[in-house]
Amino acid sequence: MEEQQEALLDGLGTDPCAIVFESGSGIDSVISEAKRLAKAQDSIVAVKEEKQIVKRLLPAYVNAYLRHKEGSMHAGSLSLETMLFVAGNMNITNAAKKVAAQGHRFVLFSSSRALAQELAKRCKLKRIREEKLSFDYDVASDVAMTAIKDDK
Repeated sequence: MEEQQEALLDGLGTDPCAIVFESGSGIDSVISEAKRLAKAQDSIVAVKEEKQIVKRLLPAYVNAYLRHKEGSMHAGSLSLETMLFVAGNMNITNAAKKVAAQGHRFVLFSSSRALAQELAKRCKLKRIREEKLSFDYDVASDVAMTAIKDDK
């Protein structure tokens, strides 16, 4: 079982993290800068600061990463694919309404702590606290439970 878990997690990123930030200028400039900073294999997602959303970040990222690795993503980026899984919804507009960050305080999920720190520095974000993310055996069941539905 440990070998399977290691194979799954191999390449997922250097240090996934979720940090609550505050932005004096709001979320729009942060999202624009995140798009410039992120490469194809990176994921930076800004979501609402709600416990049920934060809890889905890691399983959603694992699902998005697996689709990216298989070449079967629905979205054009790993970040957007992660957001779709967090929302449990394949419609980008509906997913954004459900989970996307709004206002000045939000959770920033990144596949790399260094990437999150660089974004925070560039956007002059105030760090509030870090949410605990851990890779454990419960993540596998959460990944399997992350449901996606198509909205018409």
